[in-house]
Amino acid sequence: MDLVWVRQLFNSGSRIRVGLASLPVLAGILYATEQWLMLALVCFALPVVLLGFRPRPVGPYRTQLRAGGEADIDAALEAALAQSDSNYRCASVMLELDAVEALRDTWGSEGVETIMSTVTDRLCSVLRTSDVIVQLDTNRFAISLPSIRAPELGAVISLIERLQKTARAAISIDHAHAYVTLSAGFCLETRAPDRSARSLRQSAHMALLEAKSQGVENSRGFSANTPDLREGKSGQSEVVKALQDGQIVAWFQPQLSTDTGLVTGFEALARWEHPTRGVFTPIEFLSDLEAAHAMELLSETMLQHALRALRAWDVAGHKVPSVAVNFSTQDLRNPSLIERIKWDVDRFEMDPARLVIEILETVVSESDDDIITRNIRALGDQGYRIDLDDFGTGHASLANIRRFAVDRIKIDRSFITHADDDPEQQRMINAIISMAEQMGIDTLAEGVETIGEKSILSQLGCTHMQGYAIARPMPFDQTLVWLAEHKSHLSKTSYFPRRTG
Repeated sequence: MDLVWVRQLFNSGSRIRVGLASLPVLAGILYATEQWLMLALVCFALPVVLLGFRPRPVGPYRTQLRAGGEADIDAALEAALAQSDSNYRCASVMLELDAVEALRDTWGSEGVETIMSTVTDRLCSVLRTSDVIVQLDTNRFAISLPSIRAPELGAVISLIERLQKTARAAISIDHAHAYVTLSAGFCLETRAPDRSARSLRQSAHMALLEAKSQGVENSRGFSANTPDLREGKSGQSEVVKALQDGQIVAWFQPQLSTDTGLVTGFEALARWEHPTRGVFTPIEFLSDLEAAHAMELLSETMLQHALRALRAWDVAGHKVPSVAVNFSTQDLRNPSLIERIKWDVDRFEMDPARLVIEILETVVSESDDDIITRNIRALGDQGYRIDLDDFGTGHASLANIRRFAVDRIKIDRSFITHADDDPEQQRMINAIISMAEQMGIDTLAEGVETIGEKSILSQLGCTHMQGYAIARPMPFDQTLVWLAEHKSHLSKTSYFPRRTG
């Protein structure tokens, strides 16, 4: 018998299935003819032979993995750039295993090697066969993504989320389970400072370092605003430690309707309650937080305090429709911002419409960051209200105001000062209010400090007011007292509605 033919027979899946299916018939014939030895061979030996020759399924196994080193990933990125055109573009991704030293302390060096090997397999299972992944060092990967259909931002963010998710599953080590996370940075071809592999790789690295500065399992995309942290970070500043220790908390300033005098919301404002030096306002510590790239930790703290306050006001029987939280450029550049906010709002079982997202006008007018644009639009689509802060200090176009579905513009304090006795200020305010009315957008005057300013703003048709003339920012406990006093005062006072039309 031709041995080649035998191998082909046993290596054929269909022949094996036919052979196994015919065993009962053959066994019946042998039983009827009392050929006991052959019956035993057919029933026990032949299935083992057939299954033993069954070929192992061959699938893609680390086909995307390269030997390692910057030269390998640069070569892959150069090839990806060469394939790019107006319809298909490339990107560079950098991934890093979080808390590798803690993993080494727990599982040892061999355990970390097992973790990295498992993570490598999982990453390769998610990537396309045309992608290239290189392990640069003990806990870092670089990935080349060629031929991504434009616009490529959504596809890259979605891929990174899948890569992080697949790494998150339990990894078995010595009959125990290890759990790991990945931080990610990426750079789109169109965002790199230069159209070169080196620029793509270094830019993704810078984005990764920014992501890691915000905590574990974060991701960032490179843009012109990405800080260069490659020289390393200095020790934590006092203000960052204060934020982590809970010394920086939310104080609340009320916002009133000029129609009814009712409270329409509060704004959450950061205050540093220093244990020995008193209370500091943001102007005294915000720049330090920005330099330390800790603005996202600040906004997360303010969001938690704001949602907790909303729930407490509800329990106390006070009607507070909404609370406003400021979000910085660093926040808006986070691809996971929407999921982060949604998780917090769902956890507190709040209607998204009760959370107001405050965004500086300069962010809307000056940013060309695709992630910022995507996040602002997504926030509006999910029902959160958008306030455009410091309106009049930037150059936000009417098209941008409409495109981002802005609900309310906050007229900057610089326009409010002396509005009661300065005709020029009144004309500027009137122009802003008229524009907002034509667009169906509410207005809020911030920094209202005198009764005269409060009166003229109501006459000009501003819909909401906030400032010292109403109340100063206060700790949460004091808001309960203020709300009760304001309700009592309002019931005894005649309120004159604002001008309309």
